[in-house]
Amino acid sequence: MSTTMVRVRGVRKSFQANEVLHGVDLEVERGETVCIIGPSGSGKSTLLRCLNHLEPADDGLIEVDGKVIGYRQDGNVLTELTPRALAHQRIGIGMVFQQFNLFPHMTARQNITEAPRRALKLSHTEANARAEELMARVGLSHKLDEYPEKLSGGQQHEVRTTTRTVERLRLTLLSTARTRRRHHVHSTARPCA
Repeated sequence: MSTTMVRVRGVRKSFQANEVLHGVDLEVERGETVCIIGPSGSGKSTLLRCLNHLEPADDGLIEVDGKVIGYRQDGNVLTELTPRALAHQRIGIGMVFQQFNLFPHMTARQNITEAPRRALKLSHTEANARAEELMARVGLSHKLDEYPEKLSGGQQHEVRTTTRTVERLRLTLLSTARTRRRHHVHSTARPCA
């Protein structure tokens, strides 16, 4: 089994005449935490969106856990996946956006447990137990029954990140690095320019 979790080769992405990703090459090993740093507009979030095929790259190849993302590969021929096949491929890859996208009518607990219950078919009891354990780890178990409007921006980010952790994903893409989590194996900062 390969230790490479993410392999990016020659990825390019443009928006009209503005090329944001200029032939990006990147490898991330299993268990490694990588921070991609750079100025606003340098393509950090675009790269993350390409890693999950939320934004298809114009050129290059992205593999997660040995599988080409967004495409079916037959020899040297790539065929874009159907929306259903792409949704199936994304299971196990989560993304936390800069905007936290919490449901305002749901408590932190409900926001954390909704996706795992629906997408992964976790029982209410199991999803709730995981949510309680993870929020306790970051010192926010007392906020589980609060609505997003009562949470600070950092607390809302922890709720969204906890949602992804409850899902026990293979890969989590964070578009902003604010987190209280202390379970990183190895961290590497890499410039994105």
